[in-house]
Amino acid sequence: MKKLIPLIISFFFLIGCADEPIVQHSSYFSISSFLNEEIKQHQKLKTRLEKEVIRDEVKESKRIESPSWEHELKPFFESDIDKPAWHLAYECDTVQTDSLLQIVYVAKDEKAPVRRMQIDYLAKQIQKIEIQFEKTNPWFSLKRKLIYHHRIGYQIEGEQHMVLSDPSRFAINVKFIEFIPKK
Repeated sequence: MKKLIPLIISFFFLIGCADEPIVQHSSYFSISSFLNEEIKQHQKLKTRLEKEVIRDEVKESKRIESPSWEHELKPFFESDIDKPAWHLAYECDTVQTDSLLQIVYVAKDEKAPVRRMQIDYLAKQIQKIEIQFEKTNPWFSLKRKLIYHHRIGYQIEGEQHMVLSDPSRFAINVKFIEFIPKK
């Protein structure tokens, strides 16, 4: 009987552990889901990019015929607030006019890298997403302002600073060029 009690306790412990874990999802805007849908549309339309990069006053422009969308939009993907780690980390405010809906998330948690996110809807369609992103530790700081304009392009401006180096400023301006087949 003494050997049976630990076996029974172990059995109930294993049954309890076999249950599905409770996953807490936030109800925040999922920029990852939005961007994945945008990528599908850009791929379908064979969207090209006109990209201008300015880093410490040095400008480079190029046209990208077949963009790697995950790479191009990586800073936006890194700004997703709809993660279990950020559950309850943001206050949400909504402003509605006749045709415009604006949703603004502001970080309550100092550790949250997305300090502010604003989503503008016009006729129930996202028109613009604006993000203020800050990541800081004792050796490194990064500040970015990201703006995504639906079907138009995006801009990223920022500054990064590493200990024992000068701050580096950068700006990226991208215009979407949709493929128009010749007749």
